[in-house]
Amino acid sequence: MSKKAVFFLFLVVGLLVLLSGVGYADAPPLPEDHPQYVPGEVLLKLKVEAPAKQIAEINNTYQTQTVRHFDFIGVYHLRLPTNLSVTKALVVLQGHSLVEYVVPNSLHYLDVTAPNDPDGTYLWGLHNYGQNGGTPDADIDAPEAWDITTGNPSTVVAVIDSGADLGHDDLAANIWTNPGEIPDNGIDDDGNGYIDDMHGWDFTDDDNDPSPAGGVCNGHGSHTAGTIGAVGNNGIGVVGVNWNVKIMVLKAFKPFLGSCVSNSADEIAAIEYHTKMGVPVSSNSWGGRAFNSALRDAIRASHSVFAAAAGNDGQNNDTTPYYPSSFGLDNIISVAATNRNDGLASFSNYGPTSVDLAAPGVDIYSTLHLNNYGIKSGTSMATPHVAGVAALLLAQDPNLTIREIKWRILHGTDNVYLPVLTEGRLNAYEALQFGLSTPTLTVEVTPLGPTNVRAGDLVSYQVIATNNEASEIQFTGHIYARLQDGREFSLLYPTDFSLGSGNTISRTYTEQVPGNFAPGTTFRIYGQAETAMSFDEDWVAYTVVP
Repeated sequence: MSKKAVFFLFLVVGLLVLLSGVGYADAPPLPEDHPQYVPGEVLLKLKVEAPAKQIAEINNTYQTQTVRHFDFIGVYHLRLPTNLSVTKALVVLQGHSLVEYVVPNSLHYLDVTAPNDPDGTYLWGLHNYGQNGGTPDADIDAPEAWDITTGNPSTVVAVIDSGADLGHDDLAANIWTNPGEIPDNGIDDDGNGYIDDMHGWDFTDDDNDPSPAGGVCNGHGSHTAGTIGAVGNNGIGVVGVNWNVKIMVLKAFKPFLGSCVSNSADEIAAIEYHTKMGVPVSSNSWGGRAFNSALRDAIRASHSVFAAAAGNDGQNNDTTPYYPSSFGLDNIISVAATNRNDGLASFSNYGPTSVDLAAPGVDIYSTLHLNNYGIKSGTSMATPHVAGVAALLLAQDPNLTIREIKWRILHGTDNVYLPVLTEGRLNAYEALQFGLSTPTLTVEVTPLGPTNVRAGDLVSYQVIATNNEASEIQFTGHIYARLQDGREFSLLYPTDFSLGSGNTISRTYTEQVPGNFAPGTTFRIYGQAETAMSFDEDWVAYTVVP
C-alpha cells in the first residue's frame, strides 16, 4: 500500500474514533490507485552500436534533458518537456532507430507508517483527498515528501508571532531549547545578551517566557507553530509539515486596543536574536502597508529564509505594497493563500511580480494554547507551510544556501494559474526532488591564499563550473560578495556561458578588500550558476584581522 494510502487510512480511522456517530458510510473511500511513475521523466537506453553523442541529438530533437547517466548499464535518466507526456514519450522515443528501450521512471513504495495523529483528516493542506468539498491533490503533497524526509531535530525555525504554548502536548517535544543556557540561574551563560532564554524570548515584555499573549491574539502563534512542526506520529492531535524540527518561539505581538499588535522595534529585536543564534528560517505571519527601512535592513542582514505573509486585504501588492513581504529582498518568500480547491483565497493579497507563490490558507486546522486545536484562515496560515518546507529542505541538505532553498521552493510549485510570480501553489515533494540527483551544473569557489585578510589586501579565488550533463548546456553565472549586514555587491554581473558535456569552466579573480573594513568584519564571496532546471551556489568566507 502506498504511503499516501496508509496516511489516508490512519486519518480516516482517527476521525471515526474522534467523532461519535460517524459511520463508515460517511467516511470518504480510500483511493483506488496511486501514482505508478514520476510524471515528466523516463529512462532510456541506446543500442550498443549507437554513438554516445546520440543522446545529445535526442535531447535536442525532443527537447528532453539528461538528469543523469547510469554508466554501468548505459541508461539515461531523461526529463521531458512540458508538452510531452510520459505515455507519448514511450511511443515517440521508442520509435527512434538507435533506442533499445524507453520505460517510465517507476515509483516504488516503502512500507513506512504515516503519522497516526487522529485529527489529521482536517489537514487538507497537507493531504487533500476531496474532504469537505475539496479538490483531490490541491495540497502540498506532504505524504509524498515524508517518504523523503520527515524533518530533522537539528533544524531550527524561528516563529516571530504572539508566543506559543510551550507545554502543548503536540508542540512540547519540538520546542527549541537553548543548548548554551543553564535554566533559571539568572546568568547569561551563552553571552548572547539574554538571561535564561531557554526557548526563545518575549520581546513584548522583555522576559524569557514567550508563552501565548492571550486575548485577541487567540493562539495565533501556537497555530502557526503547529503548522510548521506539530509533533508527528505521536498518536494525538495533528501533524506539522515537519514531524521533527525545533521551533524557536519569539514573541513580538500582544493585545493592544482590541488588536494583536507588534512594532518594528520588537520585530527587529526578534530578527536580531535568531540571526545571532544562527537560525536559517523564520516564519512571519504579519505585516502592514508602511515601509520601514530599519525593518528591511534587519531582514536583509538576517542571513535566513524569511517566509512572509502577503496580507489579507484582497489587493494587488504590485500596486499597493504590503510589508515586509513586499521589500523585494532575495531572502524573502512572499506567500499568498489558497483554498481547498486551489483557488486564490477571497481575502488574499496577490501580485504577479511581488508575491512569490501561494500555500494553503483557508480553514487550516492546527494547535492552539492549553492543548486545544482550532481552525484559522489567512495568509498567516499559508506562511508557516512555506517555512515548514524550507525546514524540510534543510533536513535533506543542511548545506543549502538561502538562494538555493528559495529557488527549490519556487521552482517546485504546482502551476495552478494563480496571480503570483510562479503562478503556483507550494509543493513540498517537488521542492525536495531537486535534492535527489546531482544538479545539471555545479559550482565551486576555492580561496587562493589565506582567508584571514587585512583591510586593503588583495584576495584571489577560483570559481569552477562543471557540466554534469551528457550534452552542452547554457547557463548564467554570477559572482557576488555578501557583507555581514546583508548588503551584496556584484563582482561578476550575471553572464551567459556555454559549456560542453562533462566540461568545466575555471576562472581566477582578484579583489581588493575595502580599506574601511574594521578588524572582525566578515564577508563571503559567492559563485552561482543557474540553468532552467538547476541552481547551485558555493562560497568562501573571509575575516578581516588587525
